[in-house]
Amino acid sequence: MSSWQALSEEINLWQRSVQFWWRDDDAIADSKALQQMLQLAKSYQIAVHLAVIPNLLESSLYVIQHPDNLPFCYVLQHGVEHRNFAVAQQRKIELGGSQDLVALQQKLSDGQHLLQQTFVDQYLSILVPPWNRIAAELIPTLDNIGYKKLSVLGKTKLAETELHLNVHIDIINWRERQFAGETLILSKITEHLRHQRLSGNYAKPCGLMTHHLDHDADCWLFLDKFFSFCSSHSKVQWVAGSRLYHF
Repeated sequence: MSSWQALSEEINLWQRSVQFWWRDDDAIADSKALQQMLQLAKSYQIAVHLAVIPNLLESSLYVIQHPDNLPFCYVLQHGVEHRNFAVAQQRKIELGGSQDLVALQQKLSDGQHLLQQTFVDQYLSILVPPWNRIAAELIPTLDNIGYKKLSVLGKTKLAETELHLNVHIDIINWRERQFAGETLILSKITEHLRHQRLSGNYAKPCGLMTHHLDHDADCWLFLDKFFSFCSSHSKVQWVAGSRLYHF
């Protein structure tokens, strides 16, 4: 059985629609890669949620506000400046590490205000930590800053609270900085959906994570094939915009 057949059979076992959402990280400016992604979103009418780095934002990114892009592109906040503040023996982290908690809260608030003012209705109050890492002591303060959701890279053993709206599928192998492979990605999607079905936990959509600036040709080819597959499957539903607040 092919990986595509296995995924299709898993979806057919569901007694309800299978929900996905799409998050793309590290957006700061217009580029050929950004245009390629926006074209994919429009072609398949699947909204992409751009995690934008506020302190690195360039005016060329305003292209996403074009009427052709508006229905298929939303903005999330990707930390502050995507800078590493890890202390010794710690993995890369911006939202934690050596940063003062109060000062960091103010930086986040300033970045949030910038994106809200710039992108208005396209902006969603969802925080995406760079490197998908955030200090545990910062999480209880997010509601006070105004965030409705926190989005990291979720794993089966990671408890997802009401605050979480995670991604689960990373299409890039970061050690090799190339596409992770069709069979591996499809098996991870199938495994995630199977776990949801068998556990009876349908509360959250399965999140697809991409990084348009780091895609090789195989990444783009896979996304085209995956979106085509989803479009042909009646049970697949892509969730977007303010609807994400309800998960």
